[in-house]
Amino acid sequence: MKKFDELPEKYQLILSAIPIGSATMISKDELVNLGGITNREFYHIINDLIMRYGIVICSSRDSTHSGYYIPETEEERINGIRSLEEQANTMMLRANKVRNGDLTVTHAYKEKYSKTLANRPIQTRFKFDFERRTKTKQRK
Repeated sequence: MKKFDELPEKYQLILSAIPIGSATMISKDELVNLGGITNREFYHIINDLIMRYGIVICSSRDSTHSGYYIPETEEERINGIRSLEEQANTMMLRANKVRNGDLTVTHAYKEKYSKTLANRPIQTRFKFDFERRTKTKQRK
């Protein structure tokens, strides 16, 4: 029997929450909230569980049924692989578009539409909080 490496605590938590079988998938948001982690940490943990520890974790991006699961059957594994391959193909198409895209056209679009935003105030969260606190202090 293979000796298992001890998983870090957060990895254990995430793995324990991923169900076996695609019928009861769990969403990324649920796993992030459960683990008290960021999206970036989540993707890093999933990648490590698969690539470093050899744990088979699949996901579905179907608009009506999406989430993460450990395949119960070979059919579920194949469906998970199909989802990854579709994502990889889309990423390769996008990479080719970026590689072969015309920067002159891109800059022309940017020039044309950057003026549109110039007349609109950009409301950042920091600016909004600062303005709200300032107005509250002025009222007192």
